[in-house]
Amino acid sequence: MTTNETDLLLLLLDTQRTAFRNALSGLTEDQARSTPSASAMSLSSLLNHVIDGEVAAADRISGTESRDPDPVAAWTAGWTVRDDETVADQLARLDTVAARFADVLRAEPDLDRVVDLPESIARWLDQGVPLSVRFLVLHQIEEWARHAGHADIIRESVDGATADVLAGGAW
Repeated sequence: MTTNETDLLLLLLDTQRTAFRNALSGLTEDQARSTPSASAMSLSSLLNHVIDGEVAAADRISGTESRDPDPVAAWTAGWTVRDDETVADQLARLDTVAARFADVLRAEPDLDRVVDLPESIARWLDQGVPLSVRFLVLHQIEEWARHAGHADIIRESVDGATADVLAGGAW
């Protein structure tokens, strides 16, 4: 077991990614795109949203910008699932984004470093604490956990499969 904080944070984040992957396991493309509840969220759109959030966090930590500079436009675009986009495409993108996030975080020497964010972005993250690298990583864990829970509910609404069964009875 690791005692390195960065590795521990990445492990917790990966656990939430796995829970989300489990919610997609065995579904058809139509099922992954369906909106079986009162929410407008599908598993595919929700997955794109959390992947986009992780891209944004890696960009912010590394000082790069690969998304639309308008945070509202970027957030809105993050929910979009292209007609030709498959779950396999999304999961491959997730693997790439997760690897980049891990590389960015492992290259960061100081989790307490305050990340300089424009007010147009910082206002959406303000929790009354400095927006440190650690905060941004914890926020990603929070986002993945929240949306993995949404994914469980959506999946159960699609075909009745529950998280414990989808996790292979690992609980």
